[in-house]
Amino acid sequence: MTESVLGFAIIVALFLLGDFLHHLGVPIPGGVLGLLIFHGGLQTGLIKLKWVNRSAGFLLRHMVLLFIPLTVGLVSLGNLLARQAWAICTSLVLSFLAVLLVTGLLGNWLLPSPDDAAPQRTTS
Repeated sequence: MTESVLGFAIIVALFLLGDFLHHLGVPIPGGVLGLLIFHGGLQTGLIKLKWVNRSAGFLLRHMVLLFIPLTVGLVSLGNLLARQAWAICTSLVLSFLAVLLVTGLLGNWLLPSPDDAAPQRTTS
């Protein structure tokens, strides 16, 4: 029980720290900053996985419930969403294609091709 409370306290504290840093002027969202600090803590050993594993598992198992307020908010905006459906769908498709294109191009640029990784034979 205390392990779950400790893990939840660590997760919330790092989220709040990230949010605080964002309000100080860091141009990264607070949740992302909290995750980066959390990752750094896990990598350096300052945070032990066993401390947060149980709480993180609980949050992941119940993540669907955390999206219910968002869904209720979207339902209440049904008329506005219906009027703007074309613009919303167009922007979703275009942004998806842009992310897909940029990811593919970066992957081709950063990752070696199989031909480059093959050992070269020298003839004498």
